[in-house]
Amino acid sequence: MPELPDVQVFREYLDATSLHQRIARVDVRHEKVLGDVSAQALQRRLTGRTLESTRRHGKHLFVRVGEDGWLVFHFGMTGYPEYAKTKEPPEHARVVIAFENGFHLAYVSQRMIGRLDWTDDPREFIRRHRLGIDALDDRLDAGRFRELIGRKRGSIKSALMNHGTIAGLGNVYTDEILFQAEVHPRTAASETDQSTLTQIHRQMRRVLIVSIKSRAQPERMPEDFLTPHRGVEEATCPRCGTSLEKARVSGRTAYFCPTCQAMQ
Repeated sequence: MPELPDVQVFREYLDATSLHQRIARVDVRHEKVLGDVSAQALQRRLTGRTLESTRRHGKHLFVRVGEDGWLVFHFGMTGYPEYAKTKEPPEHARVVIAFENGFHLAYVSQRMIGRLDWTDDPREFIRRHRLGIDALDDRLDAGRFRELIGRKRGSIKSALMNHGTIAGLGNVYTDEILFQAEVHPRTAASETDQSTLTQIHRQMRRVLIVSIKSRAQPERMPEDFLTPHRGVEEATCPRCGTSLEKARVSGRTAYFCPTCQAMQ
C-alpha cells in the first residue's frame, strides 16, 4: 500500500506534470472509487478549471482546483497517478482528467480500494477523518512523539501504524524504522523507554526522508536498509547476516532481524 514516501513522490510527480492546465473533461469510469462526491459533481467542479497546487497529509494527497476546493486522493493498495498523452488511458484507470493540451491525468487503481474525493478545506477533511499529525510535520518533535507513542497500548509497531495518532506510516516503513532503531516490532509501546522512543523518532524522520529521495523504490534504497530484503526468500540481515524472520504483529506481517532487534 502506498505510504507517506510513495504519496510524496506522487505529489512531486503531479507538481511536475499536471498543474496549471485547463481541464477539458472528466471521465469517471468506476464510481466505486469516489468518496462522498458524485460523478456529476466531480465533473462539474473540475471541467474548465485548473489544478493549482498540492499538499500532502499522511497517505492523503490534496490537489487545489482553482479557488473552489480540493481533490483528495487516497491510493489504497494499488493506486497511483499517471500523466500521459495516449489515445487510451491505462487498463485500470478509474477516473481520467483530460486536459485541453491533449494530455490526461489518470487515477489508476487495479483493486479499487483507494478513493478519490472532494473537500472544501483539507484541515476540515483531516479533522473529520480523525487523522493524526503527519509523520514529517516539524511540530512532531521528539517530545511530542514520545508523548503520543509512549501512552499507546499494544505493540510499538501497531502504535506507529495508528493513523489517528501519526499519519503516514504503514507496514513496510514501520518495519524499516524499527529495524534502523534496533527495536523488536512486538515491543510494548507503553514499556518503551524514553531514549528508545527518541531513537525511533530520529529513525522515523531519517527513513522517510531517505525513502523519498530514493523515489520510494526499494532497489534504490541504501544497502543497510531492510526494505530491499523484505519478502525475499532466505533473506539475511544487511547488518549482521542473520536470517530475517517474519511474524504476525497486530494482524500484519512484520519482518525483522532476531539478532539486531532482540526482545529486551
